[in-house]
Amino acid sequence: MTFPMNYNLTNPKEEDILCAQCKNELYGLGLTEVITPGRNIVKAYSAERTLCDILKPRSRVDIQMVTEAFKRYAVRADKNIPLLSEYAKKLRVETRLRAYLEVLL
Repeated sequence: MTFPMNYNLTNPKEEDILCAQCKNELYGLGLTEVITPGRNIVKAYSAERTLCDILKPRSRVDIQMVTEAFKRYAVRADKNIPLLSEYAKKLRVETRLRAYLEVLL
């Protein structure tokens, strides 16, 4: 889970939650509300924000999973490449993003 920089992570870590922190101004970037199968409304990051997050070196996501995520995003009807590029610029993963997009698009 991602938390703002000023959040105390003691309790989540005690519950064995994998925690990540980001700057307060980037915390709300790509934040949306989705409806769960149980009809609850929860906050989640958009697909574009998630793709940028998995490109960060600290994410330690396997390269095969990253490739599969980008392949699935490329075939989506609701993909938003300009928004993805904007998020990549703000999260400083623009160079890595370009490498994936050049191959898929």
